[in-house]
Amino acid sequence: MKYWKQGFYDEPIDGSVEITEEHYQELLAGQSAGLIIAESKQGYPILVVYEATIEETRAQKLDELRLFDSSQTVNQFSINGVLGWLNKSTRVGLMNSINIEKEAGRSETSIWIGDTKFVLSIERAIDILQQLELYALACYDTTQRHTKAIQQLETKEEIEAYNFKTGYPGKLSFTG
Repeated sequence: MKYWKQGFYDEPIDGSVEITEEHYQELLAGQSAGLIIAESKQGYPILVVYEATIEETRAQKLDELRLFDSSQTVNQFSINGVLGWLNKSTRVGLMNSINIEKEAGRSETSIWIGDTKFVLSIERAIDILQQLELYALACYDTTQRHTKAIQQLETKEEIEAYNFKTGYPGKLSFTG
């Protein structure tokens, strides 16, 4: 036998109720399956589906949006079919380096995507980096608009139904 009073006990305590070993095992199995052990009005342990609060639902949706925003669905472009991404610091660093190369009189530079090297004219490389920066800004703006929209929704149903995967610009594809 087990005893219940906001938790399981092997020995009775003040105000606890006795449950069978079979019921105890059912409760543990239900908990393992994602249900919550709660107390009935009569004080017996029962299994219930957890109902998230509106703020928990909102936080989950915002987490999903952040994951989407940092995924390859958003953060990816291609040069000659080679897929990759350059984060903000890499884009800024490359732009600075390429401008230094340009001032030094060089006509070509290289951009690496993963382990693939692309030799490009200075002008082409600058153009690609500028387009990438504008793309990243547009994606950021879209994510911020979705964040604001999610924060303003008033019901769990509206939050759950909200589709944040819309409005992002199409991925960029360049030839080298």
